[in-house]
Amino acid sequence: MRMSKYITLLFSSWCFISQPIYAKSETDNLFVNDPPALEEVNEQISTLTTALETVIKDKVPPALMKQAKAIVVANAKKGGFVIAIQAGKGFMVVRDGQQWSNPALITVSAASLGFQAGVEAKTVVLVFTQREAAEKVLQGNLKLGAGLNLAVGPLATEVGTNTVFDKEVYTYSDGVGLFAGLSLEGSSLTIDPLPNEGLYGKKVNVAEIFSGKVTTTAVAVKNLQQLLHEKSL
Repeated sequence: MRMSKYITLLFSSWCFISQPIYAKSETDNLFVNDPPALEEVNEQISTLTTALETVIKDKVPPALMKQAKAIVVANAKKGGFVIAIQAGKGFMVVRDGQQWSNPALITVSAASLGFQAGVEAKTVVLVFTQREAAEKVLQGNLKLGAGLNLAVGPLATEVGTNTVFDKEVYTYSDGVGLFAGLSLEGSSLTIDPLPNEGLYGKKVNVAEIFSGKVTTTAVAVKNLQQLLHEKSL
């Protein structure tokens, strides 16, 4: 019995003074303080732009695109019956006249997009008909569906010449099946500092991005702006 207690005490002491074998490898990537490379952000924007182009072409009515004042594109991820937004995988652009701004990389925070069996969503697209509403959401002053009229966007094939777009936000996705956009209610959008720093080469804020005070050499940004300009005329 004494020997057993002695061994236990010795082992406990050794564990106390010894460094955890896997501590470093497990925590190395928990806190990332460096912005991603421009090429990495460029690729992210390019991928999202390709998905956005598909959604606009197949689903968004041209009449709605003409009224669009801001657009959000974000990746979505399916886990079982729950569609969850991936944080840090999206951007917002706003419109001033016929000109579209540079993108602000954002985080979309939502526990889930609801229980939607049979839905395979890859990208979520939000079309805002009011720029002020989009900016208030991004500034944290509003949440989607809380003070905003949020609705599943009508398909291009369903829209007639007399259709009135009286909601502030319309939701779409490139998934198959019904996309219950109303389950986005309560979600929030926030600026994602590091990807924006990687894109613009320095720390920036939303006002600087949307006003054009900062620029980027990313080819994907030019392609995005050209796409939106063509589709919103």
